[in-house]
Amino acid sequence: MGVGVAVVGSAHVDYTVYLPRLPRRGETVIGDRLGVSPGGKGANQAVASSRLGAPTAFVSRVGSDSNGEMLLRVLRENMVDTRYVVVDDETPTGVAVIMVGEGGENIIAVYRGTDAKLTPGDVDRARDAFSDAEVVLAQLEVPLDAVEEAFRVGGEYGLVRVLNTAPYRPLPPGFEELVDVVIANEVEASQLLGVKVEGREDAERAAKALAERFGEAVVTLGSRGAVACRRGAGPVYVPAYRVRVVDTVAAGDAFAAAYAVGLAEGMELEERLRFSAAAAAVKVGRKGAITGLPRRSEVEALVRSVE
Repeated sequence: MGVGVAVVGSAHVDYTVYLPRLPRRGETVIGDRLGVSPGGKGANQAVASSRLGAPTAFVSRVGSDSNGEMLLRVLRENMVDTRYVVVDDETPTGVAVIMVGEGGENIIAVYRGTDAKLTPGDVDRARDAFSDAEVVLAQLEVPLDAVEEAFRVGGEYGLVRVLNTAPYRPLPPGFEELVDVVIANEVEASQLLGVKVEGREDAERAAKALAERFGEAVVTLGSRGAVACRRGAGPVYVPAYRVRVVDTVAAGDAFAAAYAVGLAEGMELEERLRFSAAAAAVKVGRKGAITGLPRRSEVEALVRSVE
């Protein structure tokens, strides 16, 4: 497999309604388009990793239904190794219902389905995916015990273990010792630290504090850029690339996948931070989750355009 990424996480189908604006509580807003596409943070990150040039294996669960079949087909079309995706005959594939406003902002509701069924045993049976990788990347849309097992196995194989703390949930005692790199947005960083994180200065302080706990930390700021920090060093900031925002869904997944690819390839911290910011910028310029994820050539072109 070579220099690769093992992604452990969720896979579900997104039903996206595009609206002129997001509804207020109790209000109905009529949309002008419905999109049905494969998604889930794990699947998004696996496809993004593959499109960005890393051989990628995916550890997950889907149902033995039409949505599960669609997910597997799309993953394979994007050259993701799906040998470690369990097909569950008892539980439906998960579903996300997404409302996207005109400016790209969104509200998301998720039925977890098979995402809630991923087990440590599923992960342990996927050891070949880890033995061929340099980095293991996980999120928090699947049970924590499966993520813990992914990082334990990843540690056995000497992989860099990357946690994207989305969607946020409290981490159990000792979990930080299993993580080498944490990637969080402002809200997640606030929840991890118990302090308000808003803007670059807060993000720099947060990244430094999280780096002391995890080893390396990234705090993303959306349209205001991103900050990264290693334990014992000062924070590094990169601004966001200026693009027209169409749909922010999966922008964080594109960023996290790009960061994992950068780690797998041995990029220096600032280089992979810029690479990741560019991947997110390409994504927000297009509609859809997996359908809008960037390819390596697009990201490199954007990076070159501002050098």
